[in-house]
Amino acid sequence: MGYRERRGGAGGRPKERDDIDDSQFPHRLRLRVRFAETDANRHVSQVSYLIYFEEARTALMAEHVPTFDWFTGDHTLVLVRQWIDYLAPAHFPDRLDVWSCAVTLGTSSIRLAHAITRDDAGGTTRIAQGESTMVLVDAARGTSKPWPELVRADWTRLLRPKLAPAFDRVR
Repeated sequence: MGYRERRGGAGGRPKERDDIDDSQFPHRLRLRVRFAETDANRHVSQVSYLIYFEEARTALMAEHVPTFDWFTGDHTLVLVRQWIDYLAPAHFPDRLDVWSCAVTLGTSSIRLAHAITRDDAGGTTRIAQGESTMVLVDAARGTSKPWPELVRADWTRLLRPKLAPAFDRVR
């Protein structure tokens, strides 16, 4: 049991339970914390959460954006922004769910929201949340380029704009 669980959440306040479903986040990646992802404090290292987001992004695209060709020579995806809020610790060998959705779609960018939850005896606890923004870049020119229409249609099906305010940050 981690520090926050014993104290009842940040600042001693009771933690809120979080029932996430696919109406909010259409993609879920299930994973188990590996011992190698923990640090000297015996909880998951902060950098591991960013790797969880990466795993979720690539799985989301493989499953829900099949029209995107990862291997063509004329474009690449660049991660231009990422942030994370750590809400509660995770430990080895916890089972986690990484939930993902698109919250805004630009001409050449996509902003994804992520929430990481852990199943506890009393329900589901959100232990982290964050955002990843990617831009489609013309590989030869090094400048952004618009999403192809079929890819844009795939992204549009993943949009959950009502979640955007909860993930907005000072830019």
